[in-house]
Amino acid sequence: METGSQSRHRGREAEQVAGIDSEPGTLVGALPNLIVIGAQKCGTSGLHFYLGLHPEISMSSPKELNFFIRERNWDRGVEWYARHFDPEATVRGESSPNYTAYPHYPGVPERMRSVVPEARLVYLVRDPVKRIAAHWVHNYAKRREKGDIAATVMHPNTTYVLRSQYHMQLKQFLDRYPVEQILVLDQDDLRHRRLETLREIFSFVGVDPAFEHPGFTRERHRTGRKHRATKTGLRLEELGLRVFGGKLPRGFWLAERLLFLRRPIDVPDVRDALSPEVITVLREDADRLREFTGRSFDHWSV
Repeated sequence: METGSQSRHRGREAEQVAGIDSEPGTLVGALPNLIVIGAQKCGTSGLHFYLGLHPEISMSSPKELNFFIRERNWDRGVEWYARHFDPEATVRGESSPNYTAYPHYPGVPERMRSVVPEARLVYLVRDPVKRIAAHWVHNYAKRREKGDIAATVMHPNTTYVLRSQYHMQLKQFLDRYPVEQILVLDQDDLRHRRLETLREIFSFVGVDPAFEHPGFTRERHRTGRKHRATKTGLRLEELGLRVFGGKLPRGFWLAERLLFLRRPIDVPDVRDALSPEVITVLREDADRLREFTGRSFDHWSV
């Protein structure tokens, strides 16, 4: 068990590696003290946006830095990571749902603990089956399917089921972080009790919980709005990304829809695509999460 002094020493070492000078007033970088660790398709984009509206909070751009994933950006180094955060902000945060895709991406909590041991972690969850459906829509829109729905979500090289095993994912972090530094929230609360939920998060990270902003009423990234490009549309998107340097203007998407090069996707009921064994795994994991959080999640389907 690491002592408090050892933890503080580890934090100071990480700050020095990040390029934060030990002399006061000479900050040349910063490390985050808030990380939204997931889950994918549970409202992390919306939460990232809402958090960034608070004057005491600065959220990273881009949203998903994926720094603690060895296969993604870990080799860029802590100095690269620190450059994404405002040293003047009380709270500095990022949101990378890929952090909770164990064992597809192993070792994330260990690396995170070695760099930001004092960070507060927020974990958004939702009905595990609905999360899988939203995940499928996301990939289907990008033409990443591996056959029909059943073949896709049950494929051994995909993470549909893993990412919906919330307690299993959370356990990886609880082995490295004290429970007081982790907040688990239901996406339904962020959607239907937004102000109360944001106040809870603001209190958790230590900023003014009474702050309100007109932008809190905006709905972000609803799965029901997803569209799938035709093959011609997909080729145009690839061309557009090269022309516009990685981000397409809003007018591009409107023109594509008017030309019928993008078509709306009906959100499927994926339960029939999941084997009885998988449903049992999801239900047992959800029950462990219920026990851990003390919440019933009685609106979930497992």
